[in-house]
Amino acid sequence: MLTESAARWLLVLHTGLGVAAVGAATHLVVWLRKERRGAGALRSVRRFAVITFVLQILAFLAGNVMYPTYKVQVRSAYLENAAALASDHTARQAEYDKLATREGTVAPRGEATSAMVKRAVKAARWFDVKEHWVALGVITCAGLVLVLMLWDPRRDGRAIEPVVMSLAYLVAATLWLGAVIGVLTASWRAV
Repeated sequence: MLTESAARWLLVLHTGLGVAAVGAATHLVVWLRKERRGAGALRSVRRFAVITFVLQILAFLAGNVMYPTYKVQVRSAYLENAAALASDHTARQAEYDKLATREGTVAPRGEATSAMVKRAVKAARWFDVKEHWVALGVITCAGLVLVLMLWDPRRDGRAIEPVVMSLAYLVAATLWLGAVIGVLTASWRAV
């Protein structure tokens, strides 16, 4: 397990790589659409496919190195621990009440502790969903890179274009899904 400081820096790296992979996958789809319209952008499409794959692998590796720390310090110790959630909720509400008294305003009231516990458990489950989809996205991206490296539309025709386009959309969708769920999970509690 990583130290807390190392895990934080790795989370920053993981996030940066994830954002870059999302951007590269989105560019891949845009350039593939240009190629599909006959703009001759196959070289750029191949480049974005490789860049997406490399960034995806690096983000995946950084996430897997950080995962044991996340599992212990975030998931088990917080998201799936009703007592920790309740204690945190109570402490935050006490601070809101102090600030409101000092400022002469009304303290905001958060949701009920039981509802918050249920949402935290769901967040932990969604994180697992994200991990599975991202793994499928890595495999899909590897297949897409292989197809793009072997396929030449001028030589082989355009019959497989819909398959290539579908793979690119799937890769981009898995990366976007992973990014959104990752940010939402980290908004609960990060390493």
